[in-house]
Amino acid sequence: MNPDAYSAELAAAMEAGYIKNPNTGEHCHSLADAYMASLAGSSRPEDMEGRREYDGLVAWSLEKSNASPGEVVMTFNYIRVKAVRVAMKVAQRRGEVRRNEFH
Repeated sequence: MNPDAYSAELAAAMEAGYIKNPNTGEHCHSLADAYMASLAGSSRPEDMEGRREYDGLVAWSLEKSNASPGEVVMTFNYIRVKAVRVAMKVAQRRGEVRRNEFH
């Protein structure tokens, strides 16, 4: 499978999960991780910008100081959903998803 077909398939799966539940991006965190990783060799500036934003959100979600006790999972999921939305915006700009509500 060529790299563009691979990223397009990941984007379609990510979009399907997002459509299923846009509040949580159901089952999208790992798909978004894989999708953004599939763009690692891209030289398109908008892909690199999206990758930096995505990586920043993922790193932020892993920081221990983000949440108070009892809110760790909720805060992690909130930040990761923001990251999924960034991945969806990148996929939309690349024409790999149909929906246009991720901006």
